[in-house]
Amino acid sequence: MGHYNLIKLNATSSTNDKVKTLIKSGKIGSGDIVWAEYQYKGRGQYKNKWTSTRGKNLLISLYKEFKVLTVQQSSYINFVVSLSIIDTIDHYIPSNNYIKWPNDILSAQKKISGILIENNIKGDKFNNSIIGIGINVNQTVFRGITNATSIKSIIGKEIRLEEILDKLIKNIGYYLKILIARDFDSIMSLYNSRLYGKDYCKFLLNNKTFEGKVLNVNKTGSVNVKINSMEAKEYQSNRIKILL
Repeated sequence: MGHYNLIKLNATSSTNDKVKTLIKSGKIGSGDIVWAEYQYKGRGQYKNKWTSTRGKNLLISLYKEFKVLTVQQSSYINFVVSLSIIDTIDHYIPSNNYIKWPNDILSAQKKISGILIENNIKGDKFNNSIIGIGINVNQTVFRGITNATSIKSIIGKEIRLEEILDKLIKNIGYYLKILIARDFDSIMSLYNSRLYGKDYCKFLLNNKTFEGKVLNVNKTGSVNVKINSMEAKEYQSNRIKILL
């Protein structure tokens, strides 16, 4: 990803919120990363809480300006970040890893990573993104959470967080080059090839549970699904949830 500044913290409310503070004070540049050992108000999409044991997992936020993207192309940031994370996890866990639309990475049917992207859009102009990433690395006990796992839980050994970060940043740099080159078709093809639920999964829709399968995700970030005997239909992330 080229040169970047790493801002390491013992603790913060959330790394995304810290990036916002640094933007206001002019103390962060495009490509810089905030890394915290602990977040006491970590969150995921739709204000879901993200809990993590201090010093055990990788908790970062990347600040990135995107001069070449339109508002309509902003979903590609999620796609390239998802691919970067799953490639990183593939290095340690070579099989059974999937992207669970829209913001989770699964390993062995359990959540191993989450993404929270906050885009700064003014009118029809796309300015920048704060890309929050959490990867469960060395935590093995997840109190009150049944569907979480970590790299250590699966392979049985600890991994240095610095090593994971280095691989992740290299992967992000690789996929950002593809994005900047505007090779959108390659990104979409790779992303859709790693989706969870293409054979079978359960959905929560209108507070009811349905069975079916994921067909694909389109360039706007909406998912196309086939539920039971119903016709295939497109949904945005605030309408439907894929269940584990």
